Amino acid sequence: MHFAMSPVGTVRNDRTDGALTDHWGAVVSTIVVDERFGEECLLGLADFSHVDVFFVFDRTTERSDGRPRRPRGRADLPAVGCSRPAHHGVPTASA
Repeated sequence: MHFAMSPVGTVRNDRTDGALTDHWGAVVSTIVVDERFGEECLLGLADFSHVDVFFVFDRTTERSDGRPRRPRGRADLPAVGCSRPAHHGVPTASA
């Protein structure tokens, strides 16, 4: 199966050290929806308790071939394989 995606918006926050993958819990991000959708696309969103956001890690430098590697390059963690390399995420966020 093959499918293509186009972004509908961009995530913005004040963090400048995006290459460091730890300690994101306190970071507040905003999703800026592309203007081509207009403000109407968000009507009713506030009535939901949460949203699921599918995103792609478009700036990752880690290889994606599934071969075993040490998570985050940390020598104190054992090398692990990945049967399905993931360069995407699906967090749940407050609406």
